[in-house]
Amino acid sequence: MESKSQPIGVPSESVKKLFDALSALPRLTHCQKCGTELLHVDATFFSCGGEKVWNLPLPFCSNCNREEDAAYAAA
Repeated sequence: MESKSQPIGVPSESVKKLFDALSALPRLTHCQKCGTELLHVDATFFSCGGEKVWNLPLPFCSNCNREEDAAYAAA
């Protein structure tokens, strides 16, 4: 079954504060679950009016993701 995401209304000032806070966090280097060194995927986010842009590295654990993929395939 395919799920469709629906936009939610969040005040733009709250979104700006969130992304400013996320941008200030130190980059994670190791998975908090298994300790594997994390890979990072660069993601760009834009404010609703396009006046602000955030580039954030999204952490990705190749070990945990492999386990999740195997669990999903077995289900």
